[in-house]
Amino acid sequence: MEYCGFFSGRLGSDNQTRGLILEAEADNKVPVTRDKLLKSANGTALDRSRYANDDDFKKDVFTALDTYLQNAQKPDVFILPFNHGDMNNAANDADALAKTVKDYYAEHNLGSVTTLVLTGAFHDYKHVDLANVPYHLMSEEQAKRLNKEPELQKKIIPTLGVAGNLTKLRIQQEGNSAKFADELTQYKNGKPTVFFSLGGRVEGPEIQFNLKDADNILKKAKEFQDKGFNVALGNSPRTPTDVTDFLFEKAKENGMHFYNAKKIAETETSDFRQYTGKYKKEFAEQQQKLGNIYPAILSVSDIVVGTKDSFSYTSDTAALGIKTAVYSDMYIDPAKRPDCDRLFNSVKNKYVFDLNDPRVFDTKEVLPVLPQTNATIISAVKKFEKEKTVERLKAAKQAHRQAMPQKNLLALKLNKSHQR
Repeated sequence: MEYCGFFSGRLGSDNQTRGLILEAEADNKVPVTRDKLLKSANGTALDRSRYANDDDFKKDVFTALDTYLQNAQKPDVFILPFNHGDMNNAANDADALAKTVKDYYAEHNLGSVTTLVLTGAFHDYKHVDLANVPYHLMSEEQAKRLNKEPELQKKIIPTLGVAGNLTKLRIQQEGNSAKFADELTQYKNGKPTVFFSLGGRVEGPEIQFNLKDADNILKKAKEFQDKGFNVALGNSPRTPTDVTDFLFEKAKENGMHFYNAKKIAETETSDFRQYTGKYKKEFAEQQQKLGNIYPAILSVSDIVVGTKDSFSYTSDTAALGIKTAVYSDMYIDPAKRPDCDRLFNSVKNKYVFDLNDPRVFDTKEVLPVLPQTNATIISAVKKFEKEKTVERLKAAKQAHRQAMPQKNLLALKLNKSHQR
């Protein structure tokens, strides 16, 4: 099957879409590029809520599809993003996009198409065919409803974690590449390596990641170091600048390594996702030399520490068989973001460790590998496509049977008319 997706403008969401497409088309020889994520002509996400009316939205979606299909095979499956930062519009945006894609296929006689919402919320979608809803994004009532309703089970694809864009093969390829050879050599010294993969705050006050958290993480990093580990830390776009500067300085003082993933601001900005701190020169040089080291450093990591705000620990490490721990002491409002607690509590001591658990220091202490979300979703799509094909064949046969008496009656009338 041919897969395609839609651009969301959110790094994590887009990486999930790319990862699912890559795995779904693993047998194809043509590599997946960013062109697989459709966007408007001016480079923005195709969200219905961004548009003043249906006509303008339809025009932009149709233009994006026209442009894509000029040089690409017709997709069988479209992956639709879900914006959890805009819950008032997210479900309707997904449904509107699904409807418009189907309208395009109908108007251009392209046949059937399947629409799939990735990492979405529980919702009574009208036009979306399938919705991947991780369990941590369901309430208890919704989970019970899903368990009781067979028809809903045909539409909802529940998963324990989230889709990801990393595989064991990619990690090893990155780790073996000449680009990272010198940098990774220092971790191949006979000592185990711990990598702290840091998340961060969000726009509102519901998730915080501050200097107190940075100090807690530094203490734990020193504890690993005292127990004979190599220590490396890496931030993310959502890691605040003051936390980034603090950990960069302390890492340098303590013989640890710090890798920046925040975009360096070129002008004054209030966007917390851009780096505005004291070490622009150092981080620019690091970016020029290494680029994104994250996949490569996973190849030499014996344990990766994630943070409770970031769900990448379920897709990037625990699902790939890398020992994983989670820093869970940051402030997250349980009323506004219950999903963070749900996910962590559902996998703690089953697939991941709490960072406060002393077993994190014992390299022989491991947990089972988290079930692969990508594989679960792809299998569900294949099942849906197969059942849809069966239903189409049944409908065609039924239509044929219904038409036969009419044809026979018409032939009989023509025959009698000819005899007269």
